[in-house]
Amino acid sequence: MQFLLLIILAQALYSGGDLVRKFILHGQDFDLTLLKSLPMWLTLVLSGVAFVIQLFVLKHYDLSRTITILACCAIVFSVALGIIFFKEKFNLINYAGVALAVVAVILTHVGHDS
Repeated sequence: MQFLLLIILAQALYSGGDLVRKFILHGQDFDLTLLKSLPMWLTLVLSGVAFVIQLFVLKHYDLSRTITILACCAIVFSVALGIIFFKEKFNLINYAGVALAVVAVILTHVGHDS
């Protein structure tokens, strides 16, 4: 269970970094002057911490489960952040896709001895 929580935490940090980057860029192209920005460094730190957690989990947990759970959590977090912060609209089929991602995380983890 601890590895599942660490994987979810890693993806939450990745998604949080993506959210901050989206706010920083405001639709503009990336250029090296953005590296002078403290918020941009915050996003790099968030992604770096997430990467370290991911490496730790991969050392102790199956690759197939780790990456599957990361991908499914990315779907859930991205949709939630898009709706909350960017007022993105989703229909019933889109929500069904998110629900399937949640089911995939549960089924991927069921029966694993960790």
